[in-house]
Amino acid sequence: MLGNSILAVQKTKLMINAIELVSISDFVLSALCLFLSGFLFGNIRSYASPSGLLSFFLFFVGLASFMGGIDHGFFEPINQRYVPRTLTYLFIAAATFVLFKYTISTYFKGQLSRILLFIAYLQLFTFVINSFYYHHFLLVVGNYSPILILFFIMNLLNRKKSKSEFNFTLFCIIMILATLVQVLEVKISENINGDTLFHIIAFIAYLFMFKGVKEIPNSSIHQKGNLPT
Repeated sequence: MLGNSILAVQKTKLMINAIELVSISDFVLSALCLFLSGFLFGNIRSYASPSGLLSFFLFFVGLASFMGGIDHGFFEPINQRYVPRTLTYLFIAAATFVLFKYTISTYFKGQLSRILLFIAYLQLFTFVINSFYYHHFLLVVGNYSPILILFFIMNLLNRKKSKSEFNFTLFCIIMILATLVQVLEVKISENINGDTLFHIIAFIAYLFMFKGVKEIPNSSIHQKGNLPT
């Protein structure tokens, strides 16, 4: 009886709850994105180039995931989430902005480009202000979803132009699926909820993003050809 009780206690201690699993998956996603962005930064000539912008996108996603892991793992259990969650939102704002800026500079020209760039800065300003007052993941989804859809449409229309557009299209499809899983709160068990599933699916998506950046035509990354496949 005593032995069974000890085993039961040990099993309970080893169990990971849903919040802890969300935190762990956040850290794993962060490690991936920061590693990939670091590798890309080491192989580009200009941070303002298309490859540079998408490297910053991966970098800010990595930082947002890192802060999300800290938030869920350390501050959510004690209900002190304001600072880490605000920082998470700010990094997401930066990631969304550079993705929008890449889309504008790559696929739009002239007056329309200037109008969209103004909208990008306005969106960034609005979301940053809201990040200090409203903390709900639907605010995040509402901010990045239109940009993700625009990025998806432009890459889908230009998917035959180069391999990068094809990989970016796959990235968008997987991210849209991940977002739907999170919004609909899909879960496969009590511990594996929609947030954890989002991170798992997004992990695959960002591998396609990395592969797409590597294949951008006329970039120093594409020409060097020394990145991992």
